[in-house]
Amino acid sequence: MNRLKKNGLLQRFYFALMLAGPGVAPPALADDLPPIDPAKPHCPSPGTGDTRWVGLSQLHGGKGYADTPMGQVHYRLAGEGEGPTLLLLHQTPWSMIQFAEIQTCLAEMGIRSLAIDTPGYGMSDAPEGKPTIAEYADNVVPVLDRLGIDRVIVAGHHTGAAIATAFAAAHPERTAGLLLHGTPLYSDEERAKRLAQPEHPRELAEDGSHLSTYFRSIRDYAGAEPRTLITTNWSTIVWYLAGAADVAHDAVFNYDLKSDLLAVRAPVLILSDEGDSLHENDGRARALRPWFGYHLFSNGRSHGLMIDPARWSGMAAAFVREVREGKAPVPGK
Repeated sequence: MNRLKKNGLLQRFYFALMLAGPGVAPPALADDLPPIDPAKPHCPSPGTGDTRWVGLSQLHGGKGYADTPMGQVHYRLAGEGEGPTLLLLHQTPWSMIQFAEIQTCLAEMGIRSLAIDTPGYGMSDAPEGKPTIAEYADNVVPVLDRLGIDRVIVAGHHTGAAIATAFAAAHPERTAGLLLHGTPLYSDEERAKRLAQPEHPRELAEDGSHLSTYFRSIRDYAGAEPRTLITTNWSTIVWYLAGAADVAHDAVFNYDLKSDLLAVRAPVLILSDEGDSLHENDGRARALRPWFGYHLFSNGRSHGLMIDPARWSGMAAAFVREVREGKAPVPGK
């Protein structure tokens, strides 16, 4: 215990261990890991196995709110560099925390990025009713206007990929490029099957087992990669924070992504994880146009970009530069 206090790690492990519950071994401490300065977010090096919990201190600086038709939208602007800005849209039920380390990495690479919390998630207001994907996409516009950002390369993961596609199709004049990671391009049969799935209950248990039960289900899915201890902990936290406002999945399962993706005329890059539930769907999206770019990001599952934020940021930064320099494939070229 004295050693933990000496290294300043006790608070960083507290919630991870609490959510893990009994039977989950604490992560090993590495003597060679430097102490984390919460005021200086870092870009993790691949393969470090660093599982220290730093919480919301990763979201240091650049935050604000924009008034929109769906209420206040929480955003974070990071980095400096020539345009276009890289707009980052998270999966459901996550928040911009998914991109916290990625934004730090991108800033180090000279890329300016803007992450927003989808309405109903993170620190954004919950919308009324159940918005469609098109409505979520249109709601991004006042955020860009608030910040004076004209054009963006819009990047999205899972639900964020659906919103990004709808934005690119509806607002071509503001879209310089589209980056999709885990593309929810569903058939009618798949959409019906998804909509029929029962929702995981959010009832609270007196002994806190509702947290550990959900934690274990996500950890089993995410795999034994050391950093999934962090991503699983976040997954548990954001799922309960969303609560009754967690309605975006319904929007995704009712959305015809294919039609909008075929309408996009900006450069497109698709990233995929071999073990992700949307890996096959990524392949379908790739096949829609010969000029769509495609890279296999990892052999893992949907937590891949958070497990290795430096690798994801490198791919995204390369795409931004290709778009900026006019080297990214587009229709007619």
